[in-house]
Amino acid sequence: MAIAAEIPAEVSEPGASDSAAAGAAITGSVADSTGAIIPGAQVELLDAAGAVVTTTVTDGAGNFRVRAPRPADYTVSVTMNGFETSARHLHVGAGAGSPIAFTLAIASSVTQVTVNAGTDIDLTSSENNGDTSVMTASDLKALPVFDNDYVTAMSNFMDAGDTATAGSGLMVDGVESNRATVSPSAVQEIHINEDPYSARYYRPGRGQLEIITKPNADRYHGEFNFMFRDSALNAQNAFAPNKPFEQRRIYEGNLTGPIAHSQKTGFLFSFNRSEEDLDAVVNATVPDTTNPTNLAGVPYRANVAAPTRDTEFSLRVGHQFTDKNNAYVTYSFQDSSNRNQNVGNQTLPAVGANTDYREDDVILHDDYILSATKLNQASLVLERVDNPYTNVQEGPQIRVQGNFTGGSAQNDQERSEYNARLSDTVSWTRGPHSLKFGINVPHFSRRVLDDRSNSAGTYTFATLADYQNNNPSGFSLAQGQTRFVYHQQEVGGFIQDQIKVTPRLSLTPGLRYDWQNFLARDTNNFSPRLSFAYVLDPASKTVLRGGGGIYYDRIGGGPLVDMARYESARRRVVRVSSRQQALCYPITNCASTDLLPPSLVELQPGIRTPYQMHFGLLVERQVGEKATISVGGRINRGADLFRSVDLNAPLPATNFTFRPNPNVGQLRQIESEGYQKGASLDINYRGRFNRYFTAFAWYSWSHYGNNTDGISWFPEDQANPEAEWGRPSWDQGQRFGIFGEINADHPLNLGFGVFANGGHPYSITTGEDNFGDNLFNARPDGVSRDSETGPDYADLDLRWGYDFKLHPKELDKSPTLGLSASAFNLLNHVNGSYIDSVEGSADFNQVISAAPPRRVQLAMRFVF
Repeated sequence: MAIAAEIPAEVSEPGASDSAAAGAAITGSVADSTGAIIPGAQVELLDAAGAVVTTTVTDGAGNFRVRAPRPADYTVSVTMNGFETSARHLHVGAGAGSPIAFTLAIASSVTQVTVNAGTDIDLTSSENNGDTSVMTASDLKALPVFDNDYVTAMSNFMDAGDTATAGSGLMVDGVESNRATVSPSAVQEIHINEDPYSARYYRPGRGQLEIITKPNADRYHGEFNFMFRDSALNAQNAFAPNKPFEQRRIYEGNLTGPIAHSQKTGFLFSFNRSEEDLDAVVNATVPDTTNPTNLAGVPYRANVAAPTRDTEFSLRVGHQFTDKNNAYVTYSFQDSSNRNQNVGNQTLPAVGANTDYREDDVILHDDYILSATKLNQASLVLERVDNPYTNVQEGPQIRVQGNFTGGSAQNDQERSEYNARLSDTVSWTRGPHSLKFGINVPHFSRRVLDDRSNSAGTYTFATLADYQNNNPSGFSLAQGQTRFVYHQQEVGGFIQDQIKVTPRLSLTPGLRYDWQNFLARDTNNFSPRLSFAYVLDPASKTVLRGGGGIYYDRIGGGPLVDMARYESARRRVVRVSSRQQALCYPITNCASTDLLPPSLVELQPGIRTPYQMHFGLLVERQVGEKATISVGGRINRGADLFRSVDLNAPLPATNFTFRPNPNVGQLRQIESEGYQKGASLDINYRGRFNRYFTAFAWYSWSHYGNNTDGISWFPEDQANPEAEWGRPSWDQGQRFGIFGEINADHPLNLGFGVFANGGHPYSITTGEDNFGDNLFNARPDGVSRDSETGPDYADLDLRWGYDFKLHPKELDKSPTLGLSASAFNLLNHVNGSYIDSVEGSADFNQVISAAPPRRVQLAMRFVF
């Protein structure tokens, strides 16, 4: 279990004061594995001898409330037809504790659970996987989570090797999503790697984050959070001329309860308003305007205002139609704005862009219990997105390799999307089988791009001296059609069966199928999956787990719009290198770009969908009171991986001055010819070691190698892409992360986070257009791809906080006021984030920017 999954139910610790004649009330909620509420579940309170003290059932919102007759040790048991029994042990004192959140799994009929003080759990089930990282609602309140951004905080426990072209995945209440649709205080749990080889998901376990939202409550409850940061409390940025200004204000909360005192209809309203005024730090080298003969340039450092605003809210209304059927509808809204984006490092203020983002979501969800062993869960999500970009300054963009980027952002465009997502899953238990099958449609969308980017052109200079002499090495310009309509369609289906072979062994075979319109002719993408769990020693809860499977890639929207724009040169892009003097020389004197050949994009004939094969084996066992430690290894193999190659690159025989087809510029072919292999060793800890210490942590040692960095990546030599074997740009070698609590629920408590990662690899480049292809990715002779390693990352975060009951005589019903202070990067370690990799530049191979220094966050919380 996660940190707060172990301890928030405890109203007081053993040994606490038992002066009251009666124990406190115990409250909680019951939901299924997707977060859907379960009304009508039976809740029993048992004493230490296993005798039933009192019983109740969950109401229409899935909530319950029982009162202990006296302070003592108890077990809370929850049962419901068609689901596995779940139980929690706790000590009840005189004061009220946090609500207990039960998540019931679909039952396996051969698993007989006897509920008493010594109750055990089914160690072979996937939800008890000791390699899972889980953050609960109580953890979110007690741990140092920067800006309440739990998605970024939990990403420390994800593995970039488990993602692909479309990036990492996000599931909200069992449905794929592009963002969390509720505020942080309305989140019940966040999971990573709970069921790593499930056929239900197209990504591996550590490539996906799952969010379960809180169910509606039967009584009116609310929470309001206010967070504040200011640069007056920050340390100095190592690369800024003076301390950058920063102030962050976050107003966040939720309200839930019945509608018109109904027992069957309830609501959950959540909101989040974030206002941040901050400075981006520029650290570049620019021409010396006071001394034109100084061709080395002078340093340019500046703090540039880059404010952001974000407003989000959601409203969910749920209704229990019958004892077997409940449903809800949610409307979610987000509106955000960002000013002077992209500025920082070597990018000057003139290259800033202003962005706005508006998203509207309507979510329909229905749970129907078909019988005591069958459950159907269906969701439909309708999305609308609008995302315009505008340039801060108009004009050509100027790139001086390794020194600065100036002129203009040249990124004037607007993206809009209408999308439908569908998910329907059936769970069926019969004998030793727990069968799940279903279909999901993550994208059925119509997208529109109004593209006016690079309409004024981009000039690239190899050196600062070339810029001062007005001698560009490359030029590109986009003309012609600006509006493009395209469609993204993805469909997946799965079936899997968890088989309880013996009380100590379970097998979970599964099969998944995926299709996407980008590669519509590639229709044989079947992904077999298999996992197992075997209990080696029930007494110590030692379990051997393993599995493997195939995972096909998705490409996302980027390649689709590239094909829509460039396959037939509807968006006409021209590229010129200074080596191609027959086309245009000097570049600054091109008479007419209309006469230059356009660049095209095409798919490789017979292109295939990339896939990865993942295999893993681990051993886990219980340590301490209620903690689990696991040690295991994973193997990764990738085949048919995407890359891009310019088939019309200038020929070496012409000294890279002439392209084979003079009527075409760059001919980008998207290929599926890449390969990857890697292995990792993982150590995972999760749970409560004793009454003073609870944590979840993950350490990974890994080594990966491949010959591509993705669908938009080009090799150095277009004629020899196989020579690009090296470390992937995302490979970090070693990663460590831990979130923990010390002395929880005590005034002298402490929440902490420690993160330490190896550096990312990077490639040294010459800054010159050595191959005449206008890619500027040439490396010095004898230097391989990603041969260098960037700086390591180390971070210590601490949080102290305490909740004060406003009515001490009515602890069970008292509103709570909580105050906290958090420090991020407490030791103020300089974590380098960007290295100038251009050979010959003023800052060559030096760190020129860093992650934020120490920052302090103050917070207040009111709960009623």
